[in-house]
Order: sequence, then structure tokens, then C-alpha cells
Amino acid sequence: MTIEDNFLNALNHPDAIRFPENTQNVEAIKGQISLLKKNKTEAGECWFINDAPTIKNTRIKIYPTGHMVFYDAEGRRFLFSDPEGEPLHEALWGKDETSGETILKLARMQLDCKQWVGLKPQAKTFTSQIDISSQEGWEKLVLDDLREKAAEAWRVPFSEVKYFYTDDRLTHQGGGKYKVELVKDGLYALIDGTFEKNIFISFMFSVNWANLDLIPVVELFQSTLPGSGGAVFEFVWGLCDDQSRAGEMKPLLYRGLPTYPSRAAFNIFSSFFEPKGPRGQKIFQVFMDPNRSHEIEWTLRPHPPWRYFSKEHKICLTVQEGYLFKVTGLEDDVAIPYINTMKGGKSSCERDVQVGVSSFLIRDGALIREIPFSSNWKITPETTPYRISPQYPYTWKWFFNGFPPKVDPVKKFYALPFYPEGAAEIDESGLQPMALDQIIYYMEMSPGMPEKLKKVERVLIHTFDMVIAGCVDSSTEREYTVLFSDPELAQRNAQLLWDHGVSKGQLDNLKKVSFLPERENVEEIYKGKFGLIFKWIPQMYFQDQNTCQLILQHAVEALLPGGILFLAGPRPMQGLFDFFGLDCHYNDTMGNMPFFQQHLKMCPENKINPDQTIFYLEKRDLSSIIKEPEPTPIPDEQLNIEIRGFSRN
Repeated sequence: MTIEDNFLNALNHPDAIRFPENTQNVEAIKGQISLLKKNKTEAGECWFINDAPTIKNTRIKIYPTGHMVFYDAEGRRFLFSDPEGEPLHEALWGKDETSGETILKLARMQLDCKQWVGLKPQAKTFTSQIDISSQEGWEKLVLDDLREKAAEAWRVPFSEVKYFYTDDRLTHQGGGKYKVELVKDGLYALIDGTFEKNIFISFMFSVNWANLDLIPVVELFQSTLPGSGGAVFEFVWGLCDDQSRAGEMKPLLYRGLPTYPSRAAFNIFSSFFEPKGPRGQKIFQVFMDPNRSHEIEWTLRPHPPWRYFSKEHKICLTVQEGYLFKVTGLEDDVAIPYINTMKGGKSSCERDVQVGVSSFLIRDGALIREIPFSSNWKITPETTPYRISPQYPYTWKWFFNGFPPKVDPVKKFYALPFYPEGAAEIDESGLQPMALDQIIYYMEMSPGMPEKLKKVERVLIHTFDMVIAGCVDSSTEREYTVLFSDPELAQRNAQLLWDHGVSKGQLDNLKKVSFLPERENVEEIYKGKFGLIFKWIPQMYFQDQNTCQLILQHAVEALLPGGILFLAGPRPMQGLFDFFGLDCHYNDTMGNMPFFQQHLKMCPENKINPDQTIFYLEKRDLSSIIKEPEPTPIPDEQLNIEIRGFSRN
């Protein structure tokens, strides 16, 4: 295959071009292929028209790794592919209607798992009003005075407030009233690889993609599909590499109101950019201080991580300077990559990579597969003997009695909490992480909780599918019964739980955890008795008092005297607690919880069902005092539905 064939292979790939406007760029390059000249340097091969390469007449660049980038007539990348022509990202450029300057309109990136995420610049403008007319001397206040007050109230540096709230975003409307605007970019999951079917993932602070000076970071980390960070930073690195052709770029800064520094963020930044901090100070410590994160300067690494798709082996690899970091199986039932732990990386669920002299092994527990090197991948051979992998008493599949449920090959990557982009109610899967945070808070603030939990031997978790793993305490051996209705969420939580048990050295304490399909087991399980129950009542039943009462009745019947019930349901249910012999120790509507208020800082327009409430309840021991009222008879054909309460199937 000639080099021209390689170009055409990438341009003609069925997933390469999904923005119709880019078809003219493709046709222009196809028409010029025979006229292109080549200039080779250490940075790769540059293919251009006319006599000498410039930014605007360069059409194709081939990196030393074989990756190809295709440019439009302005020298903006619109397509990036691996050596086999598999598209990695596509960008759509256009003109700003007001300034006439070139701007990024849309971009999309392919993930290791062959799903796509998309970037929409200036996806949302948040507008608010402030009135300072009640403050003494307001007539003399200038915009910087307002910024100083905001910085003090938000506990962020003044420089960051001034960066994001420029003069054109603070408009004086007279009489001490100001219109305040904040623009954010958006990240989306693209169901079919286009923006026609998308799921909102997160906002990020708006970036000038045509002239980068800011490191963009998503604000809702839990909502990102696996590999999203690497794919987005691959795009960011590519833009910086292109923009550095015009001269040395200023270092990028990590900025936000506030920033959300973490070790994971630092690691991925460091993979693509080199950090430089104040002299004599530890870079990581400075970065982890939200008030100082912006002090770290990030410059382009010449050798970033490179991704390769292999049609032959049905895998995606990530390699940096010869080191194979991870491998993703494209037809695996499990949405977890294989990690190379040679340099300290942590594998998940016994899925790891070991590199040899001419091949590498990918291991999933006892299952091992050997894959020979390809010259395209440029992996450095490892001559040390293969490491002996740690041995564990059981795998994550133990929680399913060795037979985990079948999962949808696409849906398994979407087993995440998602949130609305605008003024809409958060669905129940998105609420459950906040609800769990509140339950944990109740546990911590209740002085008698440690003694109560010591007496608990059996726990039931039902309809908390998104946060099953968080309901299990691995520090103590107990019998946990999980009734699940969503196979993808159940598998993900079982894997999270197993990893947590391993990381804490507490896997032996989890031997009695059982994940059971709700539909087949709900009736039998509720005949048992439990010292602790986690129960979520679906909002679809909030206006149905009878169903809510029956769900509560069955939970109470399954609860031992003195047992604890963490209940998520409609606020009016509290009128039933005394009738069912329950003492309510704490209760809060989720709209008033600090965890929801924190969420509003990132998605201020999101709404919540005003009746959604978290209750901490305890069942009274009335056996020696009064006979409990007879339960309402339930027809057999309704019993299964009413106990189950909720099924996503």
C-alpha cells in the first residue's frame, strides 16, 4: 500500500467524517494528493502544496508514530487518525458571526471502546442579576471592586474571577444593577457518533480553542465514559502542537471557579504536558491547593500517549515513549481496560498487561491471551521475566455466584449517573450518589450508630442500583443481599466493590455479599429478616399513596426489631412511620442537602423533585408492648410488583 493509499484509507473511513461541512476539505485533499510535496523532519513528515511548507498550505502531517493529521485551507486540523486510518477525532471550524474570527464549532473524539464523545464550545451561557444599590458608596464601585467582593465570597483568587468575568460579561444596567454572564463549553456522549443523538456529560469553563491558554476539565467526573479524559487531552495536545507552529506557545494554566484538583487530574495533565511550579516548592502540593492550582504552568510534551486500534486483534492500545500503558478489548464483556502496572499503575479486577520481548500478555484473572508486537505500535521490549500476579480467594464474579448477568455491549459503558444540561429534573440514577452521601452523613453524625451497626448481621440493598457498592461496608463481615434490576449497573458495582475490598485488604469480609436478579428473587428475599435495609422508592409511585404504603409495609416486615431503614421516598410518607412502628431520627429533602447545593455550582439550572426525601428510620421493638396492626391483604398477582417497587426492565 502506497502512502497515498494510506491517506485515502483514513479519509474514506466510514466513521472519519460526520460533519457534512468537512466533506469539502476531504475532496480538496483528494484532488491535491498527486500534487503534494513532502518535507521530512524529526517531528515527522509534512505534505504540502506549492514550493515550501507553511501553516496554510500544509495538508497532511505524519508523526513519527505513523499517526496522520489532515488540515483545512487555514491550517486547522479537521481529522486525526491512527496509522491504520482509524479516526481518533474530527473537528469542525467556522467563523464567529460577530468578530469574523475562526472558532471551533464542534469536535468529536473516539474513545478506546469505540464510543464517541463530543465537545460543543459555548454550549451554555448562565445569566444572573446582582444589585449593589443597598451598599454604601455603590456609585463609586468599579468592576474590579465587584470582582474583589466575589473572590472573597467564593474564596477564590481575584485573578481567576477577573479571567472568567471579563468586562463584557459584567454589564451595568443602571441603578446599581448588573447583568452577569458566565459561558461554559459542554461535553456529550454521542450515541451514534454524531450530535443528533447525544447525552449531556458535563460542563467545563469556556476555552478559546483557536488559541489555547487554559486546560479544560470536566466538572462532573462521575459522568464521563471510560477513556474520555485521554481522548479529550489527545485533542487538546494536537491543537497545542498545531498552534506552536506559529511560535512558542505560552504555558497553559488550570483555572476554574474553583478548580477541582485531584491526583487523577494531575496524572492525566502530566501525560500530555510537563508541569512547572514555583521554585523550591513541590509541584503536586501546589496543584492540589484549589487556590494555587493556576500557578502551575503546563508546557507541551514532545511525546504524548499515542493510541492504536488493531482490527486484527480487536484491541486498542495506548503507548508512550515505548511503554505500553493499557489495552482495551473491543469485544470484551467487561468495560475495564488491561493496565500495565510495571510503573506503578493500578489494575482493576485482575485485568493487567505484561510486556515481553516480542509480545505482550493481557490477563483477566486466570484467562491469559498473548498478542505479538506490531511494528506500528513501537513498544519497547521488556526482558525481565513476567511478574507473578497476586492471588485472591475469589474474583468479582463471586458476588453473582460465579455467573454475572449478560450485559449490553454498548450500555455497559453508560452505567454512570447523568445529569440534565439545563432546567430539568435530575433523574433517579443521578440522585442516588447524592442520597448515599447523605446516608453516610447520617451514619457519621448519629452517636449511637457504631454500636447499632455491630449488631447488624444481615443487610438488604434494594433499588439503589447506581450506588450498590457504596452501601456495603467492607470493614466488617456481614451477609449482604443485593436485589438488582439493571445488569450493567450491577456488574459495575460488583467490580467497584471487589476493587475496594482488595485495596483495603478486606476481601475476606465480602464473602457473604450476593447480587441477585430482582425479578426472580424479590418475593423470597422479603420473607427473610434483616438488621439494615437500604430502600429507594421510585418517583413514579410518589403520587400513589397505596403503593408507597405497601412498599414501606414490606420493608418494615423484613426489618428486625431495632433494625435500621435508610429510606428514599416522598416526604408525605413520614405520616405513616408511627403506624408502622418506626422512629425517624433524621430526614431531609434532597433539595436542601449540601450535596445537591454543591451540584448546583456546576449545573445551576438543574432541578429536583421537591418531595424527594432521605429518612433514617429505626424499627421499634413492640413485641412485648402491643400487637402490630394486621397488614393489608395483597392479591398474589400484585405481590411481586408491589414488593419490587421498581424495575428498569
